[in-house]
Amino acid sequence: MASTTTPFTLLDDMFSAMASQEAQRAQAGQSALSTGLEFYQKKDYTRAAAEFKRSIAMDPTNTQTYNFLANSFLAQNKPEEAIKVYKNSLSMDPSQDSVQVSLGNIYLQKKDFPKAEKAFKAAIKANPGSTVAPYTLGQLYLQTGRLPEAEAQFKKVQRMAPFDPNPFYSLGVTYNKQGKSAEAVKHLTEAVKLRPKMAGAHLELGVAYATLGDTVNAQKEVEILTRLDAAQGALLQATIAQPKMIAAGGGLTDNFTSALGMNTPLYALDISLMAPNKAKEFSLTFVFDSKMDATSVQDTANWSIKKASGGIAGYYNNTLAILPTESYIPQNPTSVTYDPETQTATVNFLLSQNANGDATIDPSHMVFKFSGTDARGKMMDQTADEFDGFAQTPF
Repeated sequence: MASTTTPFTLLDDMFSAMASQEAQRAQAGQSALSTGLEFYQKKDYTRAAAEFKRSIAMDPTNTQTYNFLANSFLAQNKPEEAIKVYKNSLSMDPSQDSVQVSLGNIYLQKKDFPKAEKAFKAAIKANPGSTVAPYTLGQLYLQTGRLPEAEAQFKKVQRMAPFDPNPFYSLGVTYNKQGKSAEAVKHLTEAVKLRPKMAGAHLELGVAYATLGDTVNAQKEVEILTRLDAAQGALLQATIAQPKMIAAGGGLTDNFTSALGMNTPLYALDISLMAPNKAKEFSLTFVFDSKMDATSVQDTANWSIKKASGGIAGYYNNTLAILPTESYIPQNPTSVTYDPETQTATVNFLLSQNANGDATIDPSHMVFKFSGTDARGKMMDQTADEFDGFAQTPF
């Protein structure tokens, strides 16, 4: 009996067998992918990677498997391997904006900023409606000091997501870095309205208020942040803290008695001043609560000496008329020395007797003020940068 097999039948059988093999390979690839995901969830990243590789060998067209494999490499701190796998995935489907962002983040962590920027821009091109890529690109610009470009990206995201606190926060950070504290306050205030417990925004807001000299609101932010996160609150307090005078007098070379009141004969400060036209250098020591900039402290132009004219300092001569015999008070010291170990400044200044030898003075209402900076470059706290004997403590 003659065979009924035809060439077409053989071809059908061959294609059927091939289809069956492809189906089996696809099924095996899917099985390996599922097993890999189980290991990944258990944080067994080594075995997960092995299963993902096996899945790719069975089905090399599934981009998701490549991405899972890259993630497992990242979990094992193998960024170079992850980069290679992400690139393979993108070669099959360049439209994966999330993969471009992941790739950009790896480059950003490696501080390979040009490649990171290229990846983030590719992600934006692939998906113009996503906020993730422009926001992350803005972070790259912020990190590299390209502040106007960072500002542009964050504003773009802000328009796209007006109820997301993150672009408001990042704009606030950017404006703080640009020295635009008022703009920073505006955007950071919006950020904490949208997310009241956003610790980072409260920290930056406190810094912005302090820069503007708004110590009341800056301290409020310290209190809010301390309730949210004690460590962050302490950081903000330290960041915005300004140096203060904490005491005056008691120095080893001090010879000025700031406690003496109005109409004190000048010679009561030193007997040598009984002689007409005699001059004498006096010293008074000031204690700071911070390490100070020695150059700033020793610059006599940063110090002033004046007659008290109200408030905590009181009034020179208790508001009574100044007598013709009143001694001249110099506006600035003759010299200042600074001791970094004790954080003290010794201010030296000259007082002179008149031609008649009857000069008077009101030592308790001579106000000494320092307007310089500490070792961090911080200006003096205006609530404790002056002293006179009448007040007894800095104000």
